[in-house]
Amino acid sequence: MEAINSSVIGPPDVPVPFLRKLTEAALIGLLALTLNLAGNARTTLWDRDEPRYAGCVREMRASGDWIHPTFNAQPRYDKPILIYWLMLIATELGGDNPFGARLVSAVAGAGTCLVVWGLGRRMLGARAGRLAALILATAPIMVVESKLSTTDATLTLWIVGAQACLWLLSARPSKLAAAGFWTLMALAVLTKGPIGPALIAMAGLVSWWWGGPTACWSRLHWRWGLAGFVLLTAPWFVAVGLISHGEFFRVAMGNHVLRRMTSGMEEHGAFPGYYIVTSLLTFHPWSALLPAALWGGWTRRRAHPALGFLLGWIVGPLILLECVQTKLVHYYLPAFPACALLTAWMIGAVTREEVNLRRWPLGRLSLGILAGVGIGITTALIAALVAVHGPTRWPCLALAALTGTVTLYALERFQKGSTARAAHALVAAWASIMVLVGAWLLPSAEPYRFARIVAERLADQAKKQKAVPMLSTFQEPSIIYVMGHPVDTMRSRAELLERVRREGPVVSALLPEEIGWLLGEPQVEVSFPETLRGFNLSKGRTETLRLTLIRWRDSTVAGRAKQPQVK
Repeated sequence: MEAINSSVIGPPDVPVPFLRKLTEAALIGLLALTLNLAGNARTTLWDRDEPRYAGCVREMRASGDWIHPTFNAQPRYDKPILIYWLMLIATELGGDNPFGARLVSAVAGAGTCLVVWGLGRRMLGARAGRLAALILATAPIMVVESKLSTTDATLTLWIVGAQACLWLLSARPSKLAAAGFWTLMALAVLTKGPIGPALIAMAGLVSWWWGGPTACWSRLHWRWGLAGFVLLTAPWFVAVGLISHGEFFRVAMGNHVLRRMTSGMEEHGAFPGYYIVTSLLTFHPWSALLPAALWGGWTRRRAHPALGFLLGWIVGPLILLECVQTKLVHYYLPAFPACALLTAWMIGAVTREEVNLRRWPLGRLSLGILAGVGIGITTALIAALVAVHGPTRWPCLALAALTGTVTLYALERFQKGSTARAAHALVAAWASIMVLVGAWLLPSAEPYRFARIVAERLADQAKKQKAVPMLSTFQEPSIIYVMGHPVDTMRSRAELLERVRREGPVVSALLPEEIGWLLGEPQVEVSFPETLRGFNLSKGRTETLRLTLIRWRDSTVAGRAKQPQVK
């Protein structure tokens, strides 16, 4: 244990009874799980990714096919299989609903906080480990991703676990830690492909460059470790490759790996430094303390290998992701646990050295960022009171008051040198803010969720008119999830006309520009039971849709019939 003891930064920990450690871990896990689950059952799935994952799980259960994922009866080759297997189990426990669909991510997010707690205790001491876990549990990006039925929270758990195994191996050889590393790498690949190993490798390279521990890499038992990795991952990849005739690899690797690296897919390109700028909001308020933490870690990295390890974990993925042309805020999620650990170390160092944060290098910058972003969020929430109407205004008011108050209080405590007290105040306040967002703000916005409204009205009209629902240009995945079964899509005019002639009336939600050609078709009768207008979140624009009922016209009156006009 020499390597670990030599890297503990701060006074030695007083031995703590096992029951007390267990209680502390349970409370941290309970806090994280509460934040991750708050309001999930009252908020429908968010387009576009959540309904795709949940709908795919529903179709796998209905078909009994556990190998070949589909969404809307079409193959879904975007991601490997593990997340669907885990969500199948979760929806059995929590129900086939938004709560059950999000359960995997909620548990994974809480699990990540617990791994950070344990790793922080070994690496930096008990206080730093506890604070790091609380920082991560209350970070907006961690809570949000742990509330979504996607892969990112789960991938982060595997990556953080693998990093913990590497840290243990830096202290001494351990076959158990090596086996854990390779198992977690296999789970990462089965969750989201090669990005997990790539992030670990880049973090390790920068860590080695900057003085982090290196012995861990020679203790990984590469021969049997790689063999075990292949044994765990190969069966499904071989099976799906055979079933899809290689199409899975063309889509998953060619489209979702190579294209994301070389182009901004789905208009998700961004400017250099994107992750640094966005983290000011997504990791607030802790992002404000990162400049001071990074500078402190950089200047002391040679004396303390733990700091070199954390710096590599933070900067390595950042370099890799900046080279990838497609950029989304959650791609950087696996590095935020290291940010939480380094921030907790800095808070502990400032407290032990009994200095004012302003006198710490870049401390003034950190306080300026805390004030600027905090005031900016408060101002935006106050502006929302004017822009929004109905029940959403009240949670905005409460969040504005809480954010502004805690920002001013934390600044005052930091200014007076009460660094630890300011940090604990931020933990308490942002835990409350995350609960309010999940349990109050997001559910209050449900009446305005346009895609959900369209899906419900489309299903109602299909039942009332005894018509077959079909999708056209407006085909948000949540429509398919709310409908509860695959929904056909209009691919051509001839196909639609043949469908109406052969199977009876069709109802669809059409944009105004899609209706014109229907009015000129003498073979069909068109009516418009409802007009819907709302804000499409996934497109970022207001849209108008007309629920359109299309019936086959009797051929004896087709030529004489007068077509309805769009009003």
